[in-house]
Amino acid sequence: MARHARWIDGETFKIYPLERPFSNFDFVEREFAGLPSLRRIMSQVRQHDGKTMVVEKIPYAQAEDLVQENEDIATRYSHLSDCRVRRLSFFNKSLETQHAIASVSNDAFIGYAILKEDVVPGQKRKIRVFESVVTSSRHDNNFIRGQQSWDCSVGGHTFRVNGYLYAQQNNMTNVCAHVACRTAAARFHHKGDMTYREMNQLPEVKIDHVRKKAGGPDGTGLTADEIVSILEAAGANCTRADYTEATANTREPPPFQKYLYGSIESGYPVIICFGTSNQDHHAIPLFGHTFNEDTWVPSAEISYFRVGAGTAYVPSESWLSTYLGHDDNWGSNFCVPRNFLYTRRRCKDRPAHAPLCNMQDECVAHVISTLPKSVKINGLRAEVIGSDFLFSMLPQLPHPGKSWESRLEVSAKANRLVLRAILIDSQDYVKHLAKVSDWAGCLFSRNEIQALSALSKEKLWMIELSVPELFSANRRKVGEVLIRAEMPPSNTRDFSTFVLGRLPGYFAIYTGGGSSNPLYQFIPNGVSGHVELFGCEDAGGRPC
Repeated sequence: MARHARWIDGETFKIYPLERPFSNFDFVEREFAGLPSLRRIMSQVRQHDGKTMVVEKIPYAQAEDLVQENEDIATRYSHLSDCRVRRLSFFNKSLETQHAIASVSNDAFIGYAILKEDVVPGQKRKIRVFESVVTSSRHDNNFIRGQQSWDCSVGGHTFRVNGYLYAQQNNMTNVCAHVACRTAAARFHHKGDMTYREMNQLPEVKIDHVRKKAGGPDGTGLTADEIVSILEAAGANCTRADYTEATANTREPPPFQKYLYGSIESGYPVIICFGTSNQDHHAIPLFGHTFNEDTWVPSAEISYFRVGAGTAYVPSESWLSTYLGHDDNWGSNFCVPRNFLYTRRRCKDRPAHAPLCNMQDECVAHVISTLPKSVKINGLRAEVIGSDFLFSMLPQLPHPGKSWESRLEVSAKANRLVLRAILIDSQDYVKHLAKVSDWAGCLFSRNEIQALSALSKEKLWMIELSVPELFSANRRKVGEVLIRAEMPPSNTRDFSTFVLGRLPGYFAIYTGGGSSNPLYQFIPNGVSGHVELFGCEDAGGRPC
């Protein structure tokens, strides 16, 4: 028996040409009762110039994940009578026969969706997207890291698509938090995907569909603690921010966006739980973001509104426009505006000491960010630690009269240095420096790259240093600092976490002096200008 329905061969095979006059609306209404989430998926297929859809009936008794779910539904609803499973696969090439499927390249494969209909007498027709992966948007300003590869059988042939898995709850044995966990857990799980039964059988969850049930009129959802337990069982280390204790006069955790950015920028998903107008809660996974190089916000916050007073730098998160994620009710790969969700609301017509607005329930309740289990410092803390090291280095930088040294000094005094924290492996840093060049075309030498290859193999936070126009328009930087990610953070400046710094023309090594008076040795290198940001090496750069 195959572990997953996406792997098994279909019992039937039918090809649909998707070009005009084919109507997505007619098809979804006729075959799947107008399911909104499938409409969303098929609209993405249109955006990717989809030309062919293959529909296969899946023998669900041959797929372990479907068998498990049917058994669990039958435990809760003994009168479950049947289910129907179909797999829809999408290509951007016109294909007319099953033989043509065998010869098409993997580049033509857009993705798939598995639709499951459960037949429970006395209940309305239950159709949902059991799972789907569709290629992410082609937009240049969309940034998604950590996408997994998913193999799918189509007509007896295997195709692969990269992305974050989307799924819908059945509200009988799993709920929205389960499917959000499934999206996030796949980034860590040793088998690449975590089944709902595996989640429910955890000792911290104990959903057996008899004594404790998930969803439905007599079931519950998952608590934030249970979500964390599921993700940690999959192999994640979680940072949780709780906004449920907020009152009009209490101090709440930092803005929830701060907990998101370090994880998703490094390629690790985040789950947001928020209240709704019907006194319920909903959970969605986020795993990417869009980048607005023309945004006014960073300049306005510094000069007009003094947002973040006391912060001596501009977080790169300031250029983030929307988050990318799934909503199990509506579909996959949505853009969620950065400031659409709130952690607290007050009514304008009430005094400051009054209770919170009666719409306070419709706010973010929990944010659960993920990183690898070995990582002990989250992105928010890494950014603060890295900034402290960088600002202690800058005054000691040799030859301050040079162009970029002078610009850094001016930007530092104006609190306009840009910092970006991203989690990498030590050898990722070596590969990064081997690929970048400054604006004059200068490269790091082979000897420098070879020396850096001796860095111990461990997770590192790289905090990149730039200035606003260089960062946003060119996606380039002037330096970075590396700190150890697998050591617990200290409340004071701790140089045991410091690995290496780089500023224009130099590598920086800590030589002593203690936390109050650190001293650095600056080792010259041949790269005195700005280079590409991590992850943007192949983009080169644009004039500044």
